[in-house]
Order: sequence, then C-alpha cells, then structure tokens
Amino acid sequence: MENGLPALMIAAILMLASVLISRGGLLGADAIGQTLREAEERHALQNRTGLTITGVTVDGSGANITVTLRNDGATPLGDWAATDAWVQYFGETGTRYDKYLAYTQVLGSDTWATGSFTNDVFEPGILNQGETVELQLRVNPVIGAGTTNRVIIGTDRGVTTSSYFPGPP
Repeated sequence: MENGLPALMIAAILMLASVLISRGGLLGADAIGQTLREAEERHALQNRTGLTITGVTVDGSGANITVTLRNDGATPLGDWAATDAWVQYFGETGTRYDKYLAYTQVLGSDTWATGSFTNDVFEPGILNQGETVELQLRVNPVIGAGTTNRVIIGTDRGVTTSSYFPGPP
C-alpha cells in the first residue's frame, strides 16, 4: 500500500502529460492543415488571374503613360489600391529611374489612376475576364525621347505583367 499511492500519482502525471502532448500535436497539425488550405486557395486565385498589357503609349510631353491592360483570367481585378505599378525609364539626361507609382483617384506626379474601361458590361469599375482598362500613369522627371523603358503591373495576388515601350516621339 505504501508503494501504491506514489505509483498512482506517477501514473496520473504520465497520463496528463500524454494528453497534453497529444493535444499539442493535434493543434499543430490542424494549424498546418489550415495554412496549407489557405495557401492552396491563394495559389488557385493566382492561377486563375491572367493579365496582359496590350499597349503602352507615351504622350509628347513624356510625363503621361497610358497602359492598356486586359484581363485574360477568370479572377476579376477590382481592388485598384492593392494593385501596384512600377516604371523603369530613362529621363531626358539619360538618368535611369526605377519608380513605384502610388494609386490615386486624381492623377498627380508619380501616381497612377484607372481610366476608361472597354467591354465593361458586368460589374462597372471591375476588370472582369475579356475586359480592358486604360491605366493612366504620370512620372516626374519626364521620359527621354528615343529611350527604351519598362512598365510593370502587379496585383495583390502576386501576378505581374510587364511591357517595354519607347520614349515619346
């Protein structure tokens, strides 16, 4: 009897430890499973997102760039504030600029805004499959004539598209 009580206490402690360790393992496995499901969902959205730049023009001043963007994927694009625009260009003096342009409603220096939509028959203001939008970008200092430059558009899902374009005429 004198050994029975300590043995019972040790058995209870071992049982409690086993339950706690098992619970921790199950919670960890559940967290990993949830993370994998979220990653799979993000990956599926990314795979269904397809953007193509169909044209880039620069006006005569070299400050305003018009990018025509078409949605070739099944995922609509409408969160314009979460969409990024970068321009890599050469200025009039030959200096290279790598600029991130912030989205805005009113176009200003080193910003971009959405312009007109084409074939926007479903959900106005959202770029659905088969629709195109003109993105208006403005840079300062201006783009130099006779230069080769690049524009990059990226979504919040990590999908990017880019295009090279010449400087102003």
